[in-house]
Amino acid sequence: MFDDDSRVEPNWISNHLKCIDFFNADISSGVSLSVVGDKIPENYSFFRRSDQLDTGNVLVKKEVFKDIGLFDRQFEKQRMGDGEFGLRAHKNGFLNVSNPYAKRVHLKVGSGGLREMGSWDAFRPRNVFAPRPIPSVLYLYRKYYGNNRAKLELMRTVPSSVMPYKFKGNKALKVVGVFFSILILPLILFQVLKSWRLASVKLNQGSKIEQL
Repeated sequence: MFDDDSRVEPNWISNHLKCIDFFNADISSGVSLSVVGDKIPENYSFFRRSDQLDTGNVLVKKEVFKDIGLFDRQFEKQRMGDGEFGLRAHKNGFLNVSNPYAKRVHLKVGSGGLREMGSWDAFRPRNVFAPRPIPSVLYLYRKYYGNNRAKLELMRTVPSSVMPYKFKGNKALKVVGVFFSILILPLILFQVLKSWRLASVKLNQGSKIEQL
């Protein structure tokens, strides 16, 4: 699987296949080197059991889909459907290896894909009356971790999300974002409550996972 705004080396696919073969893995998760946003994590430089699945750069054995089903359609045109699939694969015992050799440069361009169909960022709404975070994010948190932990995660992620994405890795501006979020607290509460309500609808409907 590959994103539309990425660049890879000619040996990208073969490096994924080598990882699957060498580690007898079920999933090879390539690393994504973004041109904007947070700095590149140090653990992107070595092989390890992966803590994420990014559909912008991953190889998945067909047997995984046959066993746990396809992607949950509750995430359609929203965010974190790949994260939910990776979590589901992990819970079912499949080995997902972070592969530093199958890397891509993620350009984070401004058009195409979810940037037009929905929102390409999970925590920054497209307008002031849109939910924050995207409802599928809370659907994921609440489904797997419960309401209390979802609320703690909101406290950790929402304040800094008021700053533009390009400043995501700037610690000083993260602090500024916390103080600014206090100033616009009524708006933030409106956005979060809207997201919570829409996530509740998804939870009541249940998963929409088709079988291969």
